[in-house]
Amino acid sequence: MRASVLGIVLSVLAAQPVAAADFNDAIDNAIAGYIRPATDQFAKSAGNLPEAVQAVCADTSEANLQVLRETYTAAIRDFSRIQFLRFGPLLEEDRLSRLAFLPDPRGIGQRQIRKIYAAKDETALSVETLKEKSVAVQSLTAFDLIVFDKDTNVLLGAAGEMRAFTCSYAGAIAQNAAQIASAVAAEWQDPNGYSKLLLTGGPENEQFRSSQEAMETVYNALTTGITVVKDQDIQPALGSSEAKAKPRRVPFSRSANGLVYLSGELAGIKEAVVSMDLIPLLPEENHRALDTLEFEFNNIQNTLSALQAPIRQTFTERSYNQLRAVSFTLSSVHYLMTNGMAGPMGLAGGFNALDGD
Repeated sequence: MRASVLGIVLSVLAAQPVAAADFNDAIDNAIAGYIRPATDQFAKSAGNLPEAVQAVCADTSEANLQVLRETYTAAIRDFSRIQFLRFGPLLEEDRLSRLAFLPDPRGIGQRQIRKIYAAKDETALSVETLKEKSVAVQSLTAFDLIVFDKDTNVLLGAAGEMRAFTCSYAGAIAQNAAQIASAVAAEWQDPNGYSKLLLTGGPENEQFRSSQEAMETVYNALTTGITVVKDQDIQPALGSSEAKAKPRRVPFSRSANGLVYLSGELAGIKEAVVSMDLIPLLPEENHRALDTLEFEFNNIQNTLSALQAPIRQTFTERSYNQLRAVSFTLSSVHYLMTNGMAGPMGLAGGFNALDGD
């Protein structure tokens, strides 16, 4: 696997970039072929979450608990597929952090949630007041913490002094996520919104002076997405050795959605790249790079699908080695996308939207 990726990279590095390329077609393809459908799908799945919470709080039947699990898994899956869109509507009003407070290596979210419970803070119980609070306590990562226990069991609706409080708090988080997802989808659908800004790069566009600059923003998000999966979502779980591995650090593993999230992140990036149809922008000798990229993405998905959920309970030496293999392949994929494909397309930049964060 390593030889195949590095071999392609070495061959594409020698290619000359396409001169004065127009990137509007590729950007438009991404918007119409991936971004709009994906953000719409997240709006739909997130929109189902408030009703699922209400149903469990009214009746903790096994059927309602199962619907909640399935509804929440769908929302996490669909969110994971757009989280790499770190530009435009998803970043406006701090929406990405309000949907998922990641990474959180120091457990800030859990500490702030404990304070909310200790104070019985009623401002967390209404979406209107919750959205004014810290992003750590209004996000889906907070939902994971209050609705599920460490063993991935559903806590919502369980008898106890704080039952009503947790139901109202979870409902407010669900409504918040639904509202944010709806706003993101609507803004991407607006032909005169951010899409128009991306597609009208030129001297009079204050953000994008050319279609190349717009393309670099979109492409940067894709490569940054790879970095996020590798460095923020997988590496902290692996730790410095198998003995120091912490599989609970995989995002959304508390709700047994860790593998769903990792798989969705990478599926979204792959599908976005495919949707752009980059062949016209690459010299003929570089066309094979796209095939290699798809091959490696498929290998990663096959490896992830071989892991068993919930990963925090099923983690073994084999699991550790499989995640290490995924991490290693992601390094090669990132190198191929940046050094192997960006250059031949005439794109410049560091290709890491996390720089300076």
